[in-house]
Amino acid sequence: MTIPGDSESIGRCESAAEELDDVDRGILRLLQGDGRIPYRQIARELGISEGTVRIRAGRMQDSGVLNIVAIADPFRLGYRVLAFLLIKVEPGRHDHVVESLTEWEEATYVSTCVGNADIYVQLVCRDNNHLNELLHTRVPDIGGVRECQTYMELKMHKVSYGYEPS
Repeated sequence: MTIPGDSESIGRCESAAEELDDVDRGILRLLQGDGRIPYRQIARELGISEGTVRIRAGRMQDSGVLNIVAIADPFRLGYRVLAFLLIKVEPGRHDHVVESLTEWEEATYVSTCVGNADIYVQLVCRDNNHLNELLHTRVPDIGGVRECQTYMELKMHKVSYGYEPS
């Protein structure tokens, strides 16, 4: 599986995005609103056949433009702490740190940054003790982390994974 934003998927998706037409955009719009919407309903809403929806959705999945996933609410799953880290790494250690963090079950998002930090990481933790263990034991064990700033999220005001194709 490719991760949106990795160099392999960027090249593939740029060419795939250029090939999207209004029907593809309509399918994307409806699936982003509800990833479980039946192809039959999409077909009715767009005035096309169900087979067309199936073929085009499959093509967009194969090209990496579309991934259909379930997004769970971490609070309802028993996690009480959401935090994010801004990490500065030692020269030459970036790939190692990224590889280590992407293996963490608690890391829900890992990205490379430009600016005051080299890596951005979102974490879900059971409680403050769990976060403390990550920050004071597991981060130092990675090796190559020069500095780490931690921010706790008190309340999420918007979570959106819908994008208009450019």
